[in-house]
Amino acid sequence: MKYKFLYIISFILYAHNCLAQHSFDIASIRQLGLITVEITTVNGEIPTCDYISAPEGSMGHTCTNQNKVPCKIDIYDHDNILYSSGEYVKGVSGATIKINGNTSSYADNKPYKIKLQKKADLLQRNDDRFEDKNWRLLKDAVTLKTMIGLKVNELLSLPWTPAYKPCNVILNGEYIGCYLLIESVERNSKCRLDVNKSTGYIVERDAYWWNENKYFATNYFSSAKGYRWTWKYPDEDDVTLEQEEYIQDYINTVEESIKNGTYEQYIDVLSFARWILAHDILGTWDSGGSNLYVMKYDNSENSLLQMANLWDFDTCFSMNKNEFSRYHDATYDFYYHYLFNSSNKIFSDTYKQLWNEQKTTILNELISFINNYALSNEATALQLSREYHAEKWNTDINNIYQEAEYYQEWLTDHFNLIDPLINTNTNIHEVSCKKDTELYHLLGIKVNSANKGIYIRNGRKYVVK
Repeated sequence: MKYKFLYIISFILYAHNCLAQHSFDIASIRQLGLITVEITTVNGEIPTCDYISAPEGSMGHTCTNQNKVPCKIDIYDHDNILYSSGEYVKGVSGATIKINGNTSSYADNKPYKIKLQKKADLLQRNDDRFEDKNWRLLKDAVTLKTMIGLKVNELLSLPWTPAYKPCNVILNGEYIGCYLLIESVERNSKCRLDVNKSTGYIVERDAYWWNENKYFATNYFSSAKGYRWTWKYPDEDDVTLEQEEYIQDYINTVEESIKNGTYEQYIDVLSFARWILAHDILGTWDSGGSNLYVMKYDNSENSLLQMANLWDFDTCFSMNKNEFSRYHDATYDFYYHYLFNSSNKIFSDTYKQLWNEQKTTILNELISFINNYALSNEATALQLSREYHAEKWNTDINNIYQEAEYYQEWLTDHFNLIDPLINTNTNIHEVSCKKDTELYHLLGIKVNSANKGIYIRNGRKYVVK
């Protein structure tokens, strides 16, 4: 579907904003049409951090020593105030803000984590069950990827879909860019991930475990390539030795059951199929990386290990249209290589059935969602805000209307191309190749004589000679 009229709208907006430099005063930012999150810290203190790289044998770059800065938060719709946290009083009012993220924290415009001193719904849904203390400001408003990814999460009925709003952010009177104000991944039985308060678990398979105070390893493939498990719930400061031993033993049992084909006794197969199908639909390049959460409602025998919600959509739409996001490398990416290739076909059959039952509805819903969003008043306001963001940080800007057309066409082609691969089980075939730097992004390694061997990526076997 073409959207030539959207190009006309985008051109008019772009031309209008290129005629003069923008004014970054608060009054002008409030009139752009998005909500404005205004953060005022005590004594003007700025959130800071130090940067560290992984120790030998591990991976990644991240930040540490983030200072939790006390602050006041006000949220405006134009000049109408929607929310005020009040001045910072520990345990009573106000909030703290700190830099968040891993590699994303290295950029000049940084992501942040907000912790309110009193629960509230910063998205103003007029329902107290959405109140919580923990919120995030993500830089993801400069692309539609996260919005589309969360829509797929919702359409596939994963346990919870984080709610969000694009916003402009002012820090101590200075415009710092366009963000997504979004719910944090955490336990909240009323509105987020629902696990038992006393005996439930949410843990993350984490490449950045070495930057945490508490973590654990399991016996088999989930801890390969330097991964470990870190704590989302209970908090690492609160977890007991008994809790740590329980979930570690349970995940070890899960891994053994995946190896021997008895996995349906220990995992929620449908949630695992939904999670990987979501990434396959989105063409995610690093679906098996960090931000991979599993949950267990309680410590009873009836409670199975579930996949939680999707998070981090930076590499969506990165694969070729006829490829899958799932990495089947036995040493790299979680459990899916074993589940797809198990002699027990319950998982693979569930995955295929899920696809065939929902593919048409999901594609239609995604196309409609993207199109409707591109035509919305919020999208117009977001496009204007992106222009301000680009000027502030001297970056290129993604045009919403071009994005909308691109993602709709990409998804339509992608669904048509992967459908016969899923249904004929021909998604795995062998391709021989010699040293080729073009394969770097595909394989995630430098293809050279030091890395000879067989690599299974995206449903294809590559023999590096």
